[in-house]
Amino acid sequence: GGDSPLYVMFTSGSTGTPKGVVVPHRAVARLVVGQEFIQFGPDETFLLHSPLSFDASTLELWGSLLHGARLVLAPNISLGLDDYARIIVEKGVTTLWLTAAMFHLAAEHAPDLFAPLRQLVFGGDVISPRHVERIRKLYPALRMVNGYGPTENTTFTCCYQVPREYRAEGTLPIGSPIAHTTVHILDAEHNA
Repeated sequence: GGDSPLYVMFTSGSTGTPKGVVVPHRAVARLVVGQEFIQFGPDETFLLHSPLSFDASTLELWGSLLHGARLVLAPNISLGLDDYARIIVEKGVTTLWLTAAMFHLAAEHAPDLFAPLRQLVFGGDVISPRHVERIRKLYPALRMVNGYGPTENTTFTCCYQVPREYRAEGTLPIGSPIAHTTVHILDAEHNA
């Protein structure tokens, strides 16, 4: 059933000691079924390059397979920018998830890496608005999404689709709750 455990993932430990999170089947379905932050379906090709111990792999793996998309498995090596660019072109990758650090590195040193993509999701840390604006100007048709969420909520809680007219001012928003998700903002006393 939906509440049955699917897998156990450990948090990063950024707020102390990493802890194990039991992720039920319904949590993965919530992440990838009935969503609009990116397109899922048979016309997409996802790259599975995140380690299975990192919750981004949930989006790559189940987002593709539950919608009949193609899933390309990255080689079991540490990937550099040239490797990403080659795989994206050779395998026809259309949807890519990158950590904030890898996105910043690619935006700075290999922006052509994004040219073949239709969808780019990034997150896992604070995203540089300057880098987002640079890629947005180069590829106005590219769907760019800032994904935010703790492991405890199965990859994403909120997403922000970067508008075509985006300009780097202030911080990049984390966006709105994804479908089937409610967010409560609490004060220091845990009151809404």
